[in-house]
Amino acid sequence: MRDDTISETPEAKKAVFRRLVELYARADVNALEGLMDTHYVGHTAAGPRDWNGFRQSILNFHALFDYVEDSFTVEDQFVDGDTVATRMTAHVRNRETGKPMTMMGINLAVIRGGKIHEEWNTWEVMASVAQGHGSGPDNGSLSIRGAPKST
Repeated sequence: MRDDTISETPEAKKAVFRRLVELYARADVNALEGLMDTHYVGHTAAGPRDWNGFRQSILNFHALFDYVEDSFTVEDQFVDGDTVATRMTAHVRNRETGKPMTMMGINLAVIRGGKIHEEWNTWEVMASVAQGHGSGPDNGSLSIRGAPKST
C-alpha cells in the first residue's frame, strides 16, 4: 500500500485531528502549521478565519487559560469520506482566577492528504458561565463578546 493511500484511511484522518489537539494543548503553532493546508479555512462563531487567525486564537486562549499535555480528551470520532467529526472535552485552568474549567466541544474537519483543509467547531458557551468564569445573559439573551448589540 502506498504512503498516500495510508494517509487517507479513516484511522489516519482521525490521527491527524488528534495530533492537532495535542499540539494545540502545547501551543506548538510551528508544528501545527505543518498540519494545515495552505488554503485552510476555519468556521467559528466569531466568523471565518485562515491559518493566521487560527494561530492567533491559539495564542490568545493560551494567554487566558493554563493547558497541560492532556487538557483535551477525545471522546468520540467518526469519519465520513474526508470529514472527521470529533467530540472532545477540554480541561483548563483560568489564569486570572486559578479556577478549573471543563467544556465540551464538537469539531468537523475536512482532512485530505494528511492536512486539515477546513473545519467547523463549537464549544459550550454556557459551561464557562455555570462554572463561574463570567456572567450569564442579563435579559434572557446570550451576549457574545464582539457581537453587535441589539437595541
